[in-house]
Amino acid sequence: MRRVNRSERTAGAICLVLLFAGLFWLCWLFPLTGDDWYREALGMTLHSPLDLARTLVQVWSTTNARVMGNILAYTAGSRPLVRELMRALLTLALAAALARVTGLRGWRGILLCTALLLALPREMFCQIYPWAAGFFNYLPPAAMLLACLALAEPVLEGETLRESGPRAAALFLLGFGQQLFVENATLCALCASGLLLVWYWWERRRLSPCLLVFFLGCLLGAALLFASPAYRNLGTAEGAYHMGGTLSGLLATARENVPEVARYYILKCPVLYWPLTLLALLYWGNSRRTPLDNVLAAVLALGCLGLAWGGFRPVVMAGVWALACTAALWRWSPDRPTRAKALFLWLMAAAAAAPLLFVTPIGPRCLFLSYVLLLGTAGVLFHALGPEDLTGPVRTLIPIGAAAGILCFYLSVFWPLHQLELTRTQILEEALSAGASQAVLPAFEDGGYLWEADSDYKMELVYFRETPGDLAIRFVPRSEWEGLT
Repeated sequence: MRRVNRSERTAGAICLVLLFAGLFWLCWLFPLTGDDWYREALGMTLHSPLDLARTLVQVWSTTNARVMGNILAYTAGSRPLVRELMRALLTLALAAALARVTGLRGWRGILLCTALLLALPREMFCQIYPWAAGFFNYLPPAAMLLACLALAEPVLEGETLRESGPRAAALFLLGFGQQLFVENATLCALCASGLLLVWYWWERRRLSPCLLVFFLGCLLGAALLFASPAYRNLGTAEGAYHMGGTLSGLLATARENVPEVARYYILKCPVLYWPLTLLALLYWGNSRRTPLDNVLAAVLALGCLGLAWGGFRPVVMAGVWALACTAALWRWSPDRPTRAKALFLWLMAAAAAAPLLFVTPIGPRCLFLSYVLLLGTAGVLFHALGPEDLTGPVRTLIPIGAAAGILCFYLSVFWPLHQLELTRTQILEEALSAGASQAVLPAFEDGGYLWEADSDYKMELVYFRETPGDLAIRFVPRSEWEGLT
């Protein structure tokens, strides 16, 4: 038995090292796009922690209060090795936290969760992973929230939470830090910490110091975020983001945003709604079925088919399916811990999406936290089925095949883009050396996997002779560029 355990650990270590290497290679292939060029230029001017602190204070008071997101993004700017190491490590940390919360522990769970985290809708993927500005603002808070839920897992399982100084310190720091990224994640974490605190008091009739510290950390972080003067223009159209200043304005914004939120909350995510539906129906088959349960199962199945078809009022269909799934989680979950964890993650996914109804503009990246929490819901249901009881080869080949398959797919997408990026860099460097006033670059043919792929005026912040803009950058289709050369 000891020999088997040793070989298991060795196999797990090898798989995780290979996974990290694959993630690092993929991140290395991502070209700079959009606002990444601004952070690249800014990173070149930051030579000390004092420079970074001055910049953070200035941005907090004028642009946004996403302090932690800015620290990561500015530190990564102009430092490719640091940037890609951070992206690979944070992606792996998010997968590990998701595996821990769902109960899919061990290296197999991490491999499976990594594959699911990369299986985003294309419009969301391009704004989260290749776009460094999106990555450092949206992925870390998801990882930190899941880490907090892992530390508070006994609460969800109906057990007594062991109070300790290290646990309290970790919950406070993670709670405070995750509030300084994006606003809807801040509000979601505040709701999660408050709900856990009240939940534990309601069940145990006593206050948990660790959960109280977690809530206070989230509260202080949220206060620091929303104290920024940058949010004074939210009620007007002057800032980058705005929301209706009156009730009628908020409702009008909500009506406008419902289709976008529904699209990337569930409609564009078959990797979410199909497994959730199938898992729920499996539990329905194993439960004591009443006429109400049979009707609920029919609504759930038809709703899933309607989501896949997408032809009849998709937003209404998404709402009906979501209500049916909520009822299914409540009625068919096999035990109290499964029901509590699944419903908690399900409701927190809704809490992360709800604030997006009232602010514009929004994009697919804003629904990333909801996507992760819904994955957690599916993972909890899957874990309760007992996948550990599967035979060794099946239990091993599925996660390895899923992680390897999706990594190979993305590597095949981004390898030619990386090669073209090297060509573009060579053209720009030659133009600067020759003192040219213009550089003509082949445009990326990315198939929708890049966000703001060709940003001429943003690239001009990095490539210039004396002042930004003195080397004009122009993009043409690759076929036209090949004709010019």
